[in-house]
Amino acid sequence: MTCRGKKALVIHNTLNSCGGGERVSVAVIETLKEMGFHVTLGTVEPTYWPKVERLLGVIAKPDREIYLLKTRVKAFGIYMRLLTYWIVRKYGMEFDLKINTHGDTLPIPMDIIYMHFPTFALAEYNPVNLKYFQNVFWRMYFTPYEHTMKTLAKKLIESTSTIVVTNSKFSEEAIERYVGRKALIIHPPVDFETFSKAFHMGAEREDIVITVGRYTPEKNYEFILRVASEIPSAKFIIIGASSGKISNNYYTKLMRMVRQLGLMNVELQRDVPLSELLKVMARAKVYMHAMINEHFGVAVAEGMSAGLVPVIHRSGGAYTDIIEYDRYGYSYRCIDEAVRAVEKALDGFSKMSQIVYRRAKLFSKENFKTNFRNIIKEIVKT
Repeated sequence: MTCRGKKALVIHNTLNSCGGGERVSVAVIETLKEMGFHVTLGTVEPTYWPKVERLLGVIAKPDREIYLLKTRVKAFGIYMRLLTYWIVRKYGMEFDLKINTHGDTLPIPMDIIYMHFPTFALAEYNPVNLKYFQNVFWRMYFTPYEHTMKTLAKKLIESTSTIVVTNSKFSEEAIERYVGRKALIIHPPVDFETFSKAFHMGAEREDIVITVGRYTPEKNYEFILRVASEIPSAKFIIIGASSGKISNNYYTKLMRMVRQLGLMNVELQRDVPLSELLKVMARAKVYMHAMINEHFGVAVAEGMSAGLVPVIHRSGGAYTDIIEYDRYGYSYRCIDEAVRAVEKALDGFSKMSQIVYRRAKLFSKENFKTNFRNIIKEIVKT
């Protein structure tokens, strides 16, 4: 089916964060362009494309960009999402299809919202060390947004023409509970092709446990250090991006903890190039994920694409959708269970590696695009 001549608007507050939500947004743009749409990207701040391409890989750029501000915005990140309302209000009538990929409800109806998670419900799930609940300042910062989102969620219930899409069964249940809408599940796109290169490198595997992600407190890396202290025979490597005061402070805290515990089997690496990351993955056996109530967990699926056996906290979308309740990996709730799970994963690597590799194919970008294309076809057809 071709949609040549039709116009689509993709709303996302910023692509410069280069996280999981941004991967979804650029994959949606690519899908629309392949279908023949003329695609406009609407953001709050200009997109710094060299950075986006360096971190997210080769992507299909939109045909047109609209942004509200002429400079980068370094604060008020969650409130930037609300500002995208003005783009839809001013330009919305120009388009045959409007898609919101940052996921927050706006006062103006959209055709599709990819709601990663109802953010105003985060307090109920009490994620470890999430900054919005650390002190009075952050709580005061978050509260107005929280109340605004609760109000707008009621409007989404009334807007039956809007299709709500989400990333996992875990998020689907939260959306139904807090928003009152049933969401369709389309798993986020994982760069299976790139990370599977580590699986095929043929390097000799060692008793190495790796973790990959930003150096931010909600990732709960302290827990991984505690596990490492209980398994001195294995090597633990945390590889993360770090930029900004919060990341640097957290990295410093972890380094101090490594010294205090005398952990000779732990490495903390920062800003590792993708080529080097793949070499580490090719030598490792286990991917460990310590974040609690992760909405999906792209990094877990990337590790599985490299043949690493996942060990994750028994919560969130990584548990329900990626390892499917211990069918494709191991889970834990406490430190003792985590230690046993890592030991089982190391011992069972030869048996499990092929299994988790095949499982990871389910989350490829091509599967994401196929599933999203099917939804778009239904909307355009009507």
